[in-house]
Amino acid sequence: MNYIRISLLMLIFLLSMLPVCAASPLGSGNTINADMAKSKYKPVVSADHSNYSEETGLYTLTGNVCIQCQDFTITADTAKVNANTLQVWADGHAVITEGELRFTGDVLYTEITESTAWFFGTRCGVERPGLVIHGDNMRYNWQTHIVVFDGHVLWMQKGKNHTASHLEFDLDKNDIVR
Repeated sequence: MNYIRISLLMLIFLLSMLPVCAASPLGSGNTINADMAKSKYKPVVSADHSNYSEETGLYTLTGNVCIQCQDFTITADTAKVNANTLQVWADGHAVITEGELRFTGDVLYTEITESTAWFFGTRCGVERPGLVIHGDNMRYNWQTHIVVFDGHVLWMQKGKNHTASHLEFDLDKNDIVR
């Protein structure tokens, strides 16, 4: 009976370690976290599965993708990452969380070294308590805290709704850029 319990506990432990091990492909000579740690930004990456392509130099991540860097976190269903240029292409519930700010889109492309992310799809938006802005596409710079929306933009703040085809919003000033 104790043998079954110990075997079951070992199986649970091994299964819980699977996502950690999956982010470091064996045999390729490359591990995403070791490659990402070479940059000054030192992002930490996790995913259920990871593959490295020597031809493209890209890591393909699938399942519960999480990239933590500086003061923000990127999550998505899948992503491709260039560990040398720190470019990230993510899709499927792509989200950047920065403090109370939550940026969402179907697809995102970011250059971490340029402090900028571009969101595309039908659900691009930023939300925080008291503020909701959605548009057809959006660009966010986390150094300037300015977010730019294009397309069908809906802006809800202080109980009022506004629409526009283009909106630049300063998140620090909590107002449109004038």
